[in-house]
Amino acid sequence: MIAHIVLFKWKENTSKKDIQKTFSNLNKLKGMDGVIDIYSGENFSKYSEGFEYGLVVLVKDKKYLEAYRKHPLHLEIAKQIEKLEEKPLAMDFEV
Repeated sequence: MIAHIVLFKWKENTSKKDIQKTFSNLNKLKGMDGVIDIYSGENFSKYSEGFEYGLVVLVKDKKYLEAYRKHPLHLEIAKQIEKLEEKPLAMDFEV
């Protein structure tokens, strides 16, 4: 199983409504073949270095991670996120 983790640092003028819409749209990818689950939430750790939200996508294997990344809905959401985020941070690893 692969864990795809993304941390988000939003631009100063990003609204809570835009953030909620973003994660609502990402949750629509839960039913995608090979996606085991998707978790997201607002940070409460004092060690976040300014990253405000996190996303964890669990997929069966690397093949499904690539399919997730190339999915048209994911690509559309990624474009929206690029307009809202100040700085992204992501990593993938086997669990």
